[in-house]
Amino acid sequence: MDTVASVPEDGEKIIEIQLERLRTFRNHPFKVRMDQEMIRLSASVEKYGIINPLIVRPIPDGVYEIISGHRRKAAAEKFGYRKVPVIIRVMSDDEAVINMVDSVRP
Repeated sequence: MDTVASVPEDGEKIIEIQLERLRTFRNHPFKVRMDQEMIRLSASVEKYGIINPLIVRPIPDGVYEIISGHRRKAAAEKFGYRKVPVIIRVMSDDEAVINMVDSVRP
């Protein structure tokens, strides 16, 4: 069962969802690689946990597609997490692509 973790200032709820209910964004153009940034993220997740929730959208069959947070999910899997914090947003395919690309801009 999903549990409510907290409510950010903008009113969106952060809940924890089981990793097996998360799916990679189809045709995701950015690959998760074990580069220096991923090594730093993994060290941070190991020490502090996942600080920023993943952004996901609901898709059929009770699962969620990751819009932002593929690397955080990979780090969580590495350390045996069963659940991760997420914000669920309903969005179209076009909105999802825009949000995904915006999330990787510096």
